Amino acid sequence: MASVKEEMVAVPYRIILEEEKSGNPTDAVLFVGISLVLGIASRHLLRGTRVPYTVALLILGIALGSIEYGTHHRLGKIGDGIRLWANIDPNLLLAVFLPALLFESSFSMEVHQIKRCIVQMILLAGPGVLISTFCLGVALKFTFPYDWSWKTSLLLGGLLSATDPVAVVAMLKELGASKKLSTIIEGESLMNDGTAIVVYQLFYRMVLGQSFSWAAIIKFLTQVSLGAVGIGLAFGIVSALWLGFIFNDTVIEITLTLAVSYIAYFTAQVGVDVSGVLTVMTLGMFYAAVAKTAFKGDGRRRVSWDNKKGE
Repeated sequence: MASVKEEMVAVPYRIILEEEKSGNPTDAVLFVGISLVLGIASRHLLRGTRVPYTVALLILGIALGSIEYGTHHRLGKIGDGIRLWANIDPNLLLAVFLPALLFESSFSMEVHQIKRCIVQMILLAGPGVLISTFCLGVALKFTFPYDWSWKTSLLLGGLLSATDPVAVVAMLKELGASKKLSTIIEGESLMNDGTAIVVYQLFYRMVLGQSFSWAAIIKFLTQVSLGAVGIGLAFGIVSALWLGFIFNDTVIEITLTLAVSYIAYFTAQVGVDVSGVLTVMTLGMFYAAVAKTAFKGDGRRRVSWDNKKGE
């Protein structure tokens, strides 16, 4: 009986010790706050220089991670926050942030600039990504001593072909580069995300053992890409018609567009097994080209969820 009582008393203490070892969830929030402060400070101090603040943030992140993981000097609660974020499920982060960010980026693009640059954007995001995938796959095959198959090498090449132009576009804006050049780089980045994911899905299935003929490859790429575009247009048309019945209610307008971007992404990615990235990109560009007039009042300015781009 005494041993049972001792066990009952010891259980809460074990739970407390396990929580202390795994870190407190508030440490993760603390790390986010400190990261925001570092971002503000970097942007403020580097304003007027040619060094993008995103590069400074990358260097700071590498430094913090190196101190926490590579040395005996721990960062205390900040280090606990870093470890909590490092151990979070990456699929959760992708599912939470990707649809909203994709929609905002594609919705904020200017339609007349897209029309002027669409040919260059398609060439860079289509054949350009395929050529990059092949070149990277060849380099990986003959450079790394891992004895990878061609399928595995091209799979990684497809992943690395998707570029992120955040630092480049920010630097171009600060240097006063032409709007056309910034639009081409930003629009190509949005499109090549979709292309790279489609290529990744193809080679991933090949690595798992599925075999494809050239006709089957063309059929797969066509179904995945055109299916995603069709789903994005369908959600865009239905939601735009719904917005037509809403009068001067910014909360409903913003919430509806946010909800539609997530529903469209998961319908395509999980339900139909096509590219969710292409679906949300198509949805955002449809809104930018056709459905902006469906927003009334402040909704048209605020639906981009970004004060800097809202006007």
